[in-house]
Amino acid sequence: MFSDLLNVSKETTSVCARSIAGYFKRSFTLKQFKIAFNGRFSGTLRPTGTQIVAFNLFDAIIRSSRDFNIVTFADTSFPGVEAWINIPQTEVVLVPFTQWPRMRSQLWEQLLLPLRARQWGAELIHHPISTCPRWKLGLKTIVTLHDLNFYRHPEWVAPNFRRWMMTTAVPGMRAADHVATISNYVLADARQTLGLSVEKTSRIYNGLKPMAVRPGTIKADQSVPIVLGVNLWQPHKNLQRLITAISILRHDFPNLELHLAGRPQAQFQEQPELRQSLNAPFIRVLGYLSEEDLAKAYAGATVFCYPSLEEGFGLPILEAMAMGTPVATSNSSCLPEIAGGAAILFDPTSEEEMARGIRQALMESEAERERRIVNGYAVAGKFTWTRAAKEYIQLYEQLLA
Repeated sequence: MFSDLLNVSKETTSVCARSIAGYFKRSFTLKQFKIAFNGRFSGTLRPTGTQIVAFNLFDAIIRSSRDFNIVTFADTSFPGVEAWINIPQTEVVLVPFTQWPRMRSQLWEQLLLPLRARQWGAELIHHPISTCPRWKLGLKTIVTLHDLNFYRHPEWVAPNFRRWMMTTAVPGMRAADHVATISNYVLADARQTLGLSVEKTSRIYNGLKPMAVRPGTIKADQSVPIVLGVNLWQPHKNLQRLITAISILRHDFPNLELHLAGRPQAQFQEQPELRQSLNAPFIRVLGYLSEEDLAKAYAGATVFCYPSLEEGFGLPILEAMAMGTPVATSNSSCLPEIAGGAAILFDPTSEEEMARGIRQALMESEAERERRIVNGYAVAGKFTWTRAAKEYIQLYEQLLA
């Protein structure tokens, strides 16, 4: 009888334990917790790089199926932000970043954002562009780290920008509950350079937004071969070597042109030596392009070249692949990881090697070019914002469980 009672007792205990566990699991699932989004990326109306990535990430999360509320502190002047107001379980708090000088926005982020997030009932705050406050005020924090160029390469960035990042972002990342990096390369760098633990770091790839023009609707003009470069105005983007490589190639391709899209950014060192080089007759400076015009530039190029010395992700190579343009890029940092075997790789410290890589792309047969384009489509298709959003939502739930 004692053994029978013991078995009944064990069974009852097990049922109770499962019931209690199920109750708490349901309570957590049903609980309407709130996450704050740091929208300081919305301070420019001509976004590039990390600002575009931050918007696309938050847009994908906000539009996902989710069981939690979001409060976003952002400027509704930024394209797409105002549309979030009408999405259920989403609040947008207007912060006029586009009207403020950079320093005021930075101080607001550091001093007021955690306080405002708490006032709005948030339990966790996500900072999407590497910058984050040192002070958490009891909030859980996630930081998306794009690269550590400011830390390891002071010669590339403006001194004031580096001092600010070293004073705020580095302590902020070390104090954060989790740092999500955008590639395995940056993940290893964060652990080694900043000493971040394996437990508080992970890799979540960026996604690729559908291009504004359908691939195949614009064909490159083979009579005038064009090498396209996008956002190559920072020192580490290696533009001077690319110009030299094009000069070398013009001995064999006398009508070869170099088209350059994008705009300089204030936080990087100036490059006065570029001024004379950009006057070369084979260079066309396209300036800042809309999404549609940028897609057309990719589609109209014979080759896309991304000669960067150091990258955290390298989104332009995926954009070029998505538009059916062969890619030649550096064999350094994260670029082979992101290119996934679909690009021609070269040593970015050698103009001759760079010229070799571009020449290979220019001289491929029609069949070889078609195979490269198909492989590029496959690689670009692996990177989606839907997948990135799901992985971040899982991360939120883990931190708040």
